[in-house]
Amino acid sequence: METSSESLTFELSPYSVRPKKELPTTGIKGDVGHFGAVVVERCPLHRPLAQGMDTARLTGPAFPETIFRGKRRSGRPSLFKAELTLDGRPANLRFNARALRKEDRALHIAYEGRDYVYTVKGLGKERVLQREGVQVTMAPGCHVPPATTYSAGTATGPVDAVDLAIAIVLEEVDTDALTVGGAVLSSPFALMQRWSDGAE
Repeated sequence: METSSESLTFELSPYSVRPKKELPTTGIKGDVGHFGAVVVERCPLHRPLAQGMDTARLTGPAFPETIFRGKRRSGRPSLFKAELTLDGRPANLRFNARALRKEDRALHIAYEGRDYVYTVKGLGKERVLQREGVQVTMAPGCHVPPATTYSAGTATGPVDAVDLAIAIVLEEVDTDALTVGGAVLSSPFALMQRWSDGAE
């Protein structure tokens, strides 16, 4: 698999498409250095037939098709009941929603012999995906009024398309539960999830 031997910087911009006879899509897109174009899309509408779940899907010629599925929250898939697949192969996800320290709330991702740790520095701050020797950092980029905010990415180490795909698809996932502040805001949601899980 192709890797990048030098530090890589890139920028992703938000987009939305509202075709007349199909469901609208929204998400982010951009060029990731020599890896080329990437798009993450999701449907902004609540769909009753999805049973409360939502999906973000990443595609690009050099990237594995990456699908993140989780309970819908704030118009996006969340980390609750989450599933992540790359080219149809599942990753294992775990995080401690009850932990008090930020370090203990990290999302752990195991995929094809790789162990990742994904942390969020705070609401609206940097998101960092790490494995041994590799780090991908996503941060708020420039803001173009009235409402467009770009995402700025930096990758160091022998990063490849799998590393980038995981970090980028998580940009369209509600990961607030990984922060202490987000955990407080998520508490009523988590309680409602527990009730709905019991009702299923």
